Amino acid sequence: MHTVIPTAASYPLALIFGGLGLYMLLRRHGPNLWIGVRLPWTFADRDIWDKSWRLAAMFLLGMGVGILVSLKLFFIAVAHLIILGVLYPVFLYRRKYGTLRYWKDQGWIAYRPVARCPRCGHFQKLASHADLGRGACEACGAKLPEPRTGLWGSRPPGAQKGRNFIT
Repeated sequence: MHTVIPTAASYPLALIFGGLGLYMLLRRHGPNLWIGVRLPWTFADRDIWDKSWRLAAMFLLGMGVGILVSLKLFFIAVAHLIILGVLYPVFLYRRKYGTLRYWKDQGWIAYRPVARCPRCGHFQKLASHADLGRGACEACGAKLPEPRTGLWGSRPPGAQKGRNFIT
C-alpha cells in the first residue's frame, strides 16, 4: 500500500497542527504580523479577527485529528482552511459594513473600516469599528447603520426566536 505521508511522519504533523489549533483555541492574540488570518478586513475590525481566529483554530485542530484518521480527511480540512479562512472574514466584513472597502493609516497594521451610507451610498471612513452605529454620513447626514453581531444579523428588539427569522 502506497501512502503519501508515511505513518511515522503523520504523528509529528498531527502534533504540530493539533497543538497549534489547541493553542489558538485557548489563547487569543490581537491582530499581529505572525499568526492568524492576516487580511485587511481582519486588521480593520477586532471582532472579525476574533471570529476568523476561532474558525482557523477549529480547522487546524481538525487537521491534527484528521491526519491521524485519514489522509483524505486531512486534505479536505486543508482545502477548507484555505478557502473558508479567506472567504469568512470577507463575508463578515461585507455583512457588517455593507462594503469591502477599507482605508489604511500609517503603519503596517493600521487598517480602518469604511461604512456605506444606506440612504445615499456614500462611503464613510471610520476611526474604528466601534464608530459604526454612532456616526453620521458626511454627505447626507443620515445615521450610519447599527453593527450586525450574529451571522444573519441581529434581531430587532422584542423579536422572538423562530425558524423563519432572517434579517
